[in-house]
Amino acid sequence: MKLKNDSTDLELFDYVNELRKQGMFLFVEDKKLKYRIKKELYNEEVINEIKVNKEDLLRYLSKAQENTLELSSLQLAYMAGQVDGEFLNKVNAHYYIEFEKQNLNIANLEKNINLMIRKNDILRLILLSDGRGIILEKVPEYKVFKYQYNSKEDRYKMRKILSHMKYNIETWPMFKFVVGKKINGGNKNDVLHISFDCSILDAWSAGNMIYKLFALYEGEKISFSDVSYKDYVMNLRIYKELAFNKRLLDEAEKYWNKMIKTLPKAPNLRTKMPINDLEEYNFKRKEYRFSKEQTDNLIHYSKLRGVTLSAILITIYMKVLSDLIETDELTITTTLFGKLPVVKNADELLGEFTNIGLISYKDEYKSILESIKKTQKQIFKLLEYRCFDGINVINKARQENGINKLFPIVVTCMIGESYNNCKNGFHEICSLSQTPQVYLDHHIRMIDDSIVITFDYIDELLYEEDIIWMVGKYIDVSNEICSNF
Repeated sequence: MKLKNDSTDLELFDYVNELRKQGMFLFVEDKKLKYRIKKELYNEEVINEIKVNKEDLLRYLSKAQENTLELSSLQLAYMAGQVDGEFLNKVNAHYYIEFEKQNLNIANLEKNINLMIRKNDILRLILLSDGRGIILEKVPEYKVFKYQYNSKEDRYKMRKILSHMKYNIETWPMFKFVVGKKINGGNKNDVLHISFDCSILDAWSAGNMIYKLFALYEGEKISFSDVSYKDYVMNLRIYKELAFNKRLLDEAEKYWNKMIKTLPKAPNLRTKMPINDLEEYNFKRKEYRFSKEQTDNLIHYSKLRGVTLSAILITIYMKVLSDLIETDELTITTTLFGKLPVVKNADELLGEFTNIGLISYKDEYKSILESIKKTQKQIFKLLEYRCFDGINVINKARQENGINKLFPIVVTCMIGESYNNCKNGFHEICSLSQTPQVYLDHHIRMIDDSIVITFDYIDELLYEEDIIWMVGKYIDVSNEICSNF
């Protein structure tokens, strides 16, 4: 590839990376640009081009080390989950969401996407093959892809492509915005497709990003964090070295070493084929929206019994799984909002802050309330030890005799965050998640003051009737709980 004048950091990154693949290594030493190459690979034309672009390359490489950061264990796990030899490795950690908007102004949207990119360094992150990441300072203007549609079928084709996107490492961007413009017809709703790799944005950050983008689109003023994701990562390392946190981490490790010895196995759902035989696959979603009355009843029950709504719903999920596979005990993976107060204005910061943990269910109590209280204790421990790396917990559990190698069933509860189905005229139509080494992911959200539950599952592996049964049983257990107070 050839460099042009005033190249962006992305172009310089690609250029240096391409040379490296060809056996030429550029680096900075004593503030001078230098290279290392085998004699037989020497190319006069390439050397001359490097000399012509020396200033840009020197600037970029000088900043590259400063802008390189360590990835979190979960980000690394997302990458590792896609390598050959791993189970369920055909997808990346990905989220897709779709909105409708009347007469969507693409130029306005594009302008504000680029503002978000400039203000949030995580949106300029590239994942490196060596397990690190690099923040680019200067990237090309992002262009929204546009298409025209006549029918729902046209939209569904784009949805199918974007809802199963796979982003490669050492490429930018790790997200995609696509707008479909309606041709003719009375309904002038345009469609906005948003796809992103979860390695750069967790669920909470994604919601924050979309909220801010739509507010900017409508001309509202919003605040951005004074610090960067890179600052957060650097300060997190320092934070964990503090004496208090070292004691807490030691305490957490002792807790998990003890807990892991008694954890039940992950549930084995019936499958259409052995997991090892699964080649290509797609995720599908089943959704149920609780009525306002059902939601209010569950909230009332939680207050009356002194338990959290999260504990109630996660317990219901585990009980439903237990009934489905006819077992008295099981363990699932849960995701946690893992952002720690290591920088100021951390709430405004976008990034990947997810931590994970294991949570178990044992059908040994006389009432569902006792099971809920047991779940709540586990959740509180997870929150208390949220600075402890959950990937370590998973790895320890996998090493224990009798524990399944995979924990492919997940729950993500975001009940503490309230969402609106319609944001600044953007109406949410559908969404879908997928994660390597996961075949069932249950999401719990509060949307327009009603609880919404979704089940994302591998269509080629799990039976649809089992998922439908789970949704029905989930509703029955919820109603039964509310009828007993």
